[in-house]
Amino acid sequence: MPRHWRYDLFINGAWTSGEASSVIEVIDPATEEVIGEVPEATPTDALRAIEAARRAFDEGPWPWMKPRQRAAVLVKMAESLERRAAELRELIVAETGAAGVIVDAYQAGGVIPLFRSTAEQIVHAVDWVEASPPTGGPLGITGSALIREPVGVVAAITAFNFPFFLNVVKTAPALAAGCTVVLKPHPWTPLDAFLIAQAAEEAGLPPGVLNVITGGGEVGEVLAGNPMVDMVSFTGSTATGRRIMANAADTIKKLHLELGGKSAQVVLDDVAEAVVAGIGFGAVLTHCGQGCALTTRLLLPEKFLDVYKEGVRKARERVVIGDPRDPQTTLGPLIREQQRRRVEDYTQSAIEEGAEILIGGRRPDGFSKGFYYEPTVYLGSNGMRVAREEIFGPCLSVIPYSGDDAEAVRIANDSIYGLAGAVLSANGARAFNVARQIRAGAVQAIGVSTSPPARTGPGEGQGPGWGTSPAGIGQQGAFGGYKQSGVGREWGRLGVEEFCEVKQLSWR
Repeated sequence: MPRHWRYDLFINGAWTSGEASSVIEVIDPATEEVIGEVPEATPTDALRAIEAARRAFDEGPWPWMKPRQRAAVLVKMAESLERRAAELRELIVAETGAAGVIVDAYQAGGVIPLFRSTAEQIVHAVDWVEASPPTGGPLGITGSALIREPVGVVAAITAFNFPFFLNVVKTAPALAAGCTVVLKPHPWTPLDAFLIAQAAEEAGLPPGVLNVITGGGEVGEVLAGNPMVDMVSFTGSTATGRRIMANAADTIKKLHLELGGKSAQVVLDDVAEAVVAGIGFGAVLTHCGQGCALTTRLLLPEKFLDVYKEGVRKARERVVIGDPRDPQTTLGPLIREQQRRRVEDYTQSAIEEGAEILIGGRRPDGFSKGFYYEPTVYLGSNGMRVAREEIFGPCLSVIPYSGDDAEAVRIANDSIYGLAGAVLSANGARAFNVARQIRAGAVQAIGVSTSPPARTGPGEGQGPGWGTSPAGIGQQGAFGGYKQSGVGREWGRLGVEEFCEVKQLSWR
């Protein structure tokens, strides 16, 4: 018998069904069975959550607590979630359809350490006060300081693809900065957000500091437009990001927007043919292509086309489509039938525009239930819709080019998006010099060869006294995009500072 989850809304430190007259049923995308439900929050519920967060911020004590005190609460939240790690994993597989290593590294247990690393950031990395030396004068001592303060009430609105990670990467740094939060997960994947609410309750977070509600666009508009909300942090499509920006304009809110992508992986012409075969196919398989930073355009020198076609067909033979609970599965389902129809529409548009379908392009055989779709690779130009628009499915667009580096840079940058990218070359310096010309927020320069991997040696690649870097996604670096891929950065120290205002305080 499949497990069933049910949660109420979490407002002002209490569990409540609020004003909801209906429920949101959560569907397992692999089986199409209902695996949980939550009340469907109303605009009135959203207003109550905003008011609770406003009081908790204005009256304290959370914003006035020392960083070490807030860090201690975040660690307690991590401990609470660690105790629920097995349930969390089971829930996320059922809620998202994510399979294999993606669940553990990027969806469930691998995300919990973000609470601990964020606690470390606010104690050791963030400069809360940057003071200049005092200056004596005829009228007394003068001086000034730059002070970071919490921005206030944050509305956090998240997407369906990596829901637990997105919920944590917004709530943990916002709370760490001293803000209060109203979290609204996507209505397709609302369940795991309430485990964060349970963790906050167990950790002793004051009432109103974290509120978790549900709902769709109507509730989102309340959060984005209400004058009691100081900042909106949103992850989702560029189209929705535009609407949030418009709704927030009347009150000139601070915005953090992590939006769409159509990132390019560039193969340079010195890469060995043995490396080229099947390259880029991993982006198709990663959570069924439902990731904004995945490299879903592959820029390939024309001379490699024949070897690539053969390689990608062989790579398809190794793909196992099936239930994400099966450890042998490498490709699970899309999130909803609506999303599968969207992918089918894009495939049809590629055919109409003259693309060659190298593999896939249809629903797999043998599945009477579940929103499955074959991994699909299109071959065509950068002008096709499938090369310019975010599909959010198991689809890769292969774009041939001459092999000239300047042409590769031009094609890679010919996009409204600028979220991520990668450059592969047999020469690491050449890869670096091309990668730095790509206008995107996170670009990898990768030197590839057919030589055996190097040994790491003593210390597993780190020298004496270096210590170890944080393990897991989102704990260091910076994530965000150029152009229409968004505004602002997440992860690490910069992710905390996004939720701060900077005040210059002077005295004389």
